[in-house]
Amino acid sequence: MTERPENLVRVGKKPVMNYVVACVTLFNSGRDEIVLRARGQSINNAVDIVERLKKFQKNLHVQDINIGSEDVTRPDGTRASISTIEIALRKAQSSVD
Repeated sequence: MTERPENLVRVGKKPVMNYVVACVTLFNSGRDEIVLRARGQSINNAVDIVERLKKFQKNLHVQDINIGSEDVTRPDGTRASISTIEIALRKAQSSVD
């Protein structure tokens, strides 16, 4: 079993707002950067999450986007390639004048 970084949010089939709340919670707990990771049909949700987060976190910046694919074996034994995306988000430091 691989170790899961504390700033990683894996996007799956839950409602989008569940992931938005998870991201806001991570930022509010002191994290300056989080990473959304999704694959396959969940990629759409990852993009929706980022757009909704921008409404909650005005100082949010997309730090990096990585796309790729993974080879997986389906339950019936066939192999397939699944698209993946990782979106790194950073909360910019607010300047105090």
